[in-house]
Amino acid sequence: MDLKYDIPNYVASVKMSSKKRILVEGKDDKSHIKNLLNVTSKGHKVKVDTAENLKGDCAITAKNNRAKIEKIHGITKQSSNHENLHFLCDREFFRFEVTDHINDLMSETEVDGNLNWTIGHSLENYFIKEDIVCRAYRFLCGSEYKDAAEDMYRKVFSSALKFIATVTLAAKAIEKCSFPAGTISWHNFSINSDKLVFNIDEWKSSNNNQVAEGFYTEYKKYLPIVDKSNVLICSRICRGHTAMVLLQRTFSVCLNEVAKTDDAVLSSKLAGGFSKIKESVLASALCESWLQGVNDGKAVYPERLINSVA
Repeated sequence: MDLKYDIPNYVASVKMSSKKRILVEGKDDKSHIKNLLNVTSKGHKVKVDTAENLKGDCAITAKNNRAKIEKIHGITKQSSNHENLHFLCDREFFRFEVTDHINDLMSETEVDGNLNWTIGHSLENYFIKEDIVCRAYRFLCGSEYKDAAEDMYRKVFSSALKFIATVTLAAKAIEKCSFPAGTISWHNFSINSDKLVFNIDEWKSSNNNQVAEGFYTEYKKYLPIVDKSNVLICSRICRGHTAMVLLQRTFSVCLNEVAKTDDAVLSSKLAGGFSKIKESVLASALCESWLQGVNDGKAVYPERLINSVA
């Protein structure tokens, strides 16, 4: 769908159509949902639209895709003429409570009429399961050391999720949600007693600026809170795109660890090469691994939404 509708025109066009539709936030969400429908509902005729391609009609909706969805849902939820329109929104931090630990107040996927929220921070959080990630990485890594790296990776996976949850909360606190994934290298980690350790003081010495200072303080604050929290809840509150990048870095650490006793130069090259795989390639592999899990009945997905339209 090209950028040709504002919100009122989109609502009017849906009203005049009998086709079942799902409105999602962005183009990546659209791809993932269409691929999911192809697995769960072969031969479906569901149209997937993106809020990204709709014009906002106020200062908030002009820059926020989730706000567009919530506004359209608010307009249509009272109308029987829009029962064919369904919505999927990123949960983000909705119904998470952070005290001395993280509490998830959404035990099951929540809905409001035809509006569905993801069970985790975003759609990509459905990928953040140990078996799904490991299967994807086996396709992306051609090294002879990948079996040993996977064994180590599975041992540190829980601590990696807690690290990413801490990063997510610290980045939220300084209002820099994508920070600091781009500044963290696989070199900034070590593994101690089957736990991933982020050497934040070492990282800080290379990132001496005001934003890094703020992140450093918040990271230290949230570290004991996340440490007391359930791993499943940590996997849900992680920002999805941050998790994809930082889990990649973690696997690079494992590749380096298992290979360096044989060849330290080769191990560094292997780790560096894996850490440079593009996020779009990571997402494709993770999504395909997720879909395989869905097909096998072993992966969670927005089931109510799919059942409603298909």
